Amino acid sequence: MEIGLIIAALAFCGVSVYCFCKANFCACTRDGECDNPVNHYWLGAIVCALVALVCCCSALHSENGTLLWLLLMVSCFSGALLSAKQSTKKHCNKAITKKPLKPTDALLTNEPN
Repeated sequence: MEIGLIIAALAFCGVSVYCFCKANFCACTRDGECDNPVNHYWLGAIVCALVALVCCCSALHSENGTLLWLLLMVSCFSGALLSAKQSTKKHCNKAITKKPLKPTDALLTNEPN
């Protein structure tokens, strides 16, 4: 029973972090549309985090359950952070390896012809 609750807590922590990341992405890309705290992504993140906390506390009682919940949330957020950094690095590498810009025409520079 306890193992099932811990697995459920891990799943809800993952969903919470996913919703949190989607909420932040939405707030950054659609200014004014979804940066309010009542957005469904924000609510999903909060509700899933609370369900994960309840599962952890039910499995291991309040003190140890809270510590486990913190560990699970930190682990999920760390994974999301590493994934974002890797994705950004890959995006930057693609931008660097694109075709170089055309050289400026001699008529447009101060060089003698």
